[in-house]
Amino acid sequence: MNLNLPDSLPYSIVINIAVVLFVAMLSYLVAKRIFDHNLRKALNSERRTGITFLRNAVKALILIVAAMAIVYSIPALRSLAVGFFAGASILAAIVGFASQKAFSNIVSGVFIVLFKPFRVDDIIKINGEIGTIEDITLRHTVIRALENKRLIYPNSVIDSEPIINWSIRDEKAQKFMFISIGFEADVDRAVEIVKEEAAKHPDLLDLRTPEELEEGKELVDVPVLDFKNSMVNFRVPLWAKDLPTAMNMTWDIHVALKRRFDAEGIPFGRPSQVNYRGAELASG
Repeated sequence: MNLNLPDSLPYSIVINIAVVLFVAMLSYLVAKRIFDHNLRKALNSERRTGITFLRNAVKALILIVAAMAIVYSIPALRSLAVGFFAGASILAAIVGFASQKAFSNIVSGVFIVLFKPFRVDDIIKINGEIGTIEDITLRHTVIRALENKRLIYPNSVIDSEPIINWSIRDEKAQKFMFISIGFEADVDRAVEIVKEEAAKHPDLLDLRTPEELEEGKELVDVPVLDFKNSMVNFRVPLWAKDLPTAMNMTWDIHVALKRRFDAEGIPFGRPSQVNYRGAELASG
């Protein structure tokens, strides 16, 4: 296909292209400055999601308008584009079919921003992965997961996936701490130590009602879960202001319990070797 492009573009066309690029760059920088300023003002606000999505939409719009303006500035490319759009019904059908997913992602992105199943900075769980919503673009949603990896889901996919959102209504998170001690250990003393170490942690939330305080309900409850594998197993529910804080809190308490149990001679639970040996003999 011969585009009939000259060996060198006329000076006026070069100037037009340069002006388009300059205006596009200037528009981008101004928009970026405005959106960044509003994002800083909207820290920890629900407005961050809408601002982030609108910022990405404006960036895409600037790019599309600049590309169309450059094509229009070059006569050969302009007539080629007009020819394509004038008599290309087949091309239109192909483009329409190919763009179905793109439009689906855009529509899903708009629905996410409007109905807010999750927002920027929310902590969610999807397909077994836990992460923080980092960005919502026209096409996809970016999740910052553990180990600082990024999960990138098309908007149409994440909009249809079941998710757990720890931040949508209330950021407080309950984390269960599982502890096992030897069957021969002093259960009462172990329970006392767990209550003391958990209650000392500064991130533990006290969610007892005034009525429960009057009744003398303890801050930390340490119920026995079961006696599996010749161990005494506890499940300790703990509350913190959000999920990351809850996870860090349980790690700290586990370390403190290890030191206290070692100091007071309370053995952690170990699965009975008899069970494993019996299983080996049965399988042999």
